[in-house]
Amino acid sequence: MPIDPVIHAHMTYLVQKEKKAREHADGLEDEIELWKKRVRLAEDKGMPDLADEARGRARQLIAERRELEDKLDLMATEKRMLVKESRRPSGEEVARAEALLERWKESGLVDPDEAVLEREFDEMEAEMALEEFKKEAKGD
Repeated sequence: MPIDPVIHAHMTYLVQKEKKAREHADGLEDEIELWKKRVRLAEDKGMPDLADEARGRARQLIAERRELEDKLDLMATEKRMLVKESRRPSGEEVARAEALLERWKESGLVDPDEAVLEREFDEMEAEMALEEFKKEAKGD
């Protein structure tokens, strides 16, 4: 089944965007660690103002990383939706399947209504057998 070119192009775009976002997230991790070290160094040197500035920058980077993670989650969801969309049968495939089913019905090979009735009849028989078993069990 050929993939719709629009879906393919959008998936390619998402993969590229995701790759860049992951690279940026990796860079943020390194930067966050750097600023955490700066906080510790400033505290060790007895510079609380500098430590507060470094702590503020680390918090900004952590918030940015969380936003980026949310965007990555959305991209993953969108990619899953595109995969599902690409697997959905086209109008031609549905029409072909309906025509095939109609031919089977006409040839007498398959009668969906009969299959439903048979299943219902089997369920009724099972229920009756269960009731009979319960009556016999009570009688003992």
